[in-house]
Amino acid sequence: MTVTCESELVEVDGRRLRFHVRAYDDAGEIGDGMHERFIVTRSRFEEKASQRALSSKKGTV
Repeated sequence: MTVTCESELVEVDGRRLRFHVRAYDDAGEIGDGMHERFIVTRSRFEEKASQRALSSKKGTV
């Protein structure tokens, strides 16, 4: 069978995005739920990851 999914952005709260998702196959709906994603600034993420890596090398986290 073919599975089809659809999603709808239902809420934006700052960097948080909430989606309502549904999945269907040839017999009908097989599932639905909510999914959250966060917008991440790459440079900020990499900076924090580098700081964490340096801290763990010193024995502190």
